[in-house]
Amino acid sequence: MTDAPDAKAKFPRTFWTANVIELFERAAYYSMASFMVIFLVETLGMRPATATLLNGTVLWGLIYFLPIVSGTLADKFGFRRSLTVSFVLIALGYLILGNLQKVWPGLIGAKAGAAIDFTVPVVLGIVLVGIGGSIVKPCIAGTIQKTSGQWKTLGFGIFYMVINIGSITGRSISYIIRTNLGIPAIFTYAASAFALIGLVVTALIYREPQYVADGKPDAPAVKKRTVGEALLGIFVVLGNIRFVFFIIVISLFWFLYIQLYNLMPLYMRHLDPNAPMDLYTLANPIMIVAFQLLITKISKKWKPIRSILVGVGVTTVFMLLNVVPALLPGGLTKSINLGLVIPVAGVFLILSIASMAVGEMFASPRIYEYIGSIAPKGQEGLFMGYANLPLALASMIGGPIGGRLFEIYVKQPAAAGKPVNPAPMWLIIGGIGLVSLVGLFIYDSWLKKAAKA
Repeated sequence: MTDAPDAKAKFPRTFWTANVIELFERAAYYSMASFMVIFLVETLGMRPATATLLNGTVLWGLIYFLPIVSGTLADKFGFRRSLTVSFVLIALGYLILGNLQKVWPGLIGAKAGAAIDFTVPVVLGIVLVGIGGSIVKPCIAGTIQKTSGQWKTLGFGIFYMVINIGSITGRSISYIIRTNLGIPAIFTYAASAFALIGLVVTALIYREPQYVADGKPDAPAVKKRTVGEALLGIFVVLGNIRFVFFIIVISLFWFLYIQLYNLMPLYMRHLDPNAPMDLYTLANPIMIVAFQLLITKISKKWKPIRSILVGVGVTTVFMLLNVVPALLPGGLTKSINLGLVIPVAGVFLILSIASMAVGEMFASPRIYEYIGSIAPKGQEGLFMGYANLPLALASMIGGPIGGRLFEIYVKQPAAAGKPVNPAPMWLIIGGIGLVSLVGLFIYDSWLKKAAKA
């Protein structure tokens, strides 16, 4: 436990500025996240497996894998300078994605009505957003780590709640823009605008964080490591077998989560071709904003591993709920009126999304806290980059797997006029969660034995 029980938490201005920057960056990302694979499949005509490969392996992979390197460079060159570069890249990437249908046909001289391959500009836009996003991650998480002092559990709880306020903001604005101007406008007018606001806040307000304890800067200056020294630290960290095992096990947990932006949008649009995924996925961040501080209060006295175990267990159970409609007579074709007419299977999917948030609240902030607690001063960016490595591995593997499962169990049977049975698809996804849960029990036992030794 890192919070002092009898002291009132105090956070410096930089802590709150970093959270504001994170809010706008996440608003930019989540304004388009629920419709990214839908945009690639329905608007640009890509295969589901290709769309989830680009969204999961390329975009999410870059955002969550590159912090290992970008975090090192952020420690070297400073968080403020790094954040400025990142928002320029992010805004440019979103503008490319939003306008490629207007610009790309003219650049390649495509004839009117001809089928156009948008892979090249899509990859360019995604790479810019991915690289920019990978820089934001360690800078903001490193700032929270530096400025939270003895209140790190609360600090990361606030940080995680702010992420989801940004998510709600982005999705809400996205819905208004999409329903009036179409899916590409999400990138042009929502995502890029939020990114530019983040750039302005970084340039005018954000200041390089100092090490803080009890709200006061520490006296001694910390010597920054060279890029070579920090890069060598990667091998030191990955040389710890227990830590590598932890990364792999947590990757299996995140495998379930990333289906929220890969498999689930495709599945819901199969059930309802007009499904407003930006509204449906609001269930996740609304739950987090409403209950994150309560969950933090409940679990703050727990060891991080215990909290992560509860989170993985809850997420796995509610992911398996999606098997139920396939077992009910007419469960995939019936609809109910909840203000919006929603397929029964869609209702279970939304319940799953909302309930997954509970598991996420128990697990995700404690993963950041657990990895951040081992970071030496001057290496916050590097070590907090490792907090995102499990999500990177899950995205690079889980994105295309989710798309392929959708093709096998939903799209191909539907195209052949055969009955669709998605139960095996959801059992495979839930089974991966069970493997993660077992792995965490093994890891916890491993830690206890090491402590006794």
